[in-house]
Amino acid sequence: MGITVVEMATEFRFVAIPEEFARLIGVADEDTRIFRAEGNHAAMRRWFDALCEYIGPCVSPGGAAVYAKVSRAAVYKRMKAGGLTACCFHIIGKTKTIFGKEKKLKEWPLVYIPVAECKAWGAELDERGARLEANRGTQEDEAALEEAEFDEDGPRPDFVHYDPKDKKRRDVKYMTGARRIQETDTEETEDDEH
Repeated sequence: MGITVVEMATEFRFVAIPEEFARLIGVADEDTRIFRAEGNHAAMRRWFDALCEYIGPCVSPGGAAVYAKVSRAAVYKRMKAGGLTACCFHIIGKTKTIFGKEKKLKEWPLVYIPVAECKAWGAELDERGARLEANRGTQEDEAALEEAEFDEDGPRPDFVHYDPKDKKRRDVKYMTGARRIQETDTEETEDDEH
């Protein structure tokens, strides 16, 4: 039940995904550690409880920026490059089109990043900064610090909002903004029976 961290000197430490959580965490986007799961509200609660139990405390991308002492844009950039674990859960539902066809409704995901990775990234950056200040730094140290300061007026986190497997699928509609999939009263009991 403890958190295992893969560790190397001055290299980033990813949290290990325990076998008990591997079946729930979801599928990783290609070349990343962005894991995606989906289901109804009850499934999300079970997923989140397991995430906290097996991975430990997690925060949003904004919280990750605070822990790692970097910009939010840098968090998104690192996630997209496969350098940070992100656990995403899309709440889904169904609707019918005016022609009677079923359409899947999907919300933008809830995104959680392990605090252990955020702290490890921040510590790595502190080490790199200390080496540079002591005139023992490398170009790699400079590049890592520049990447952490990466900032834009409006970072584009769309890659995290939309599941790559839904690309070009006409039978999936994303619910954005204030529109949300409503939880039904029967959802908890129906889901618990399976």
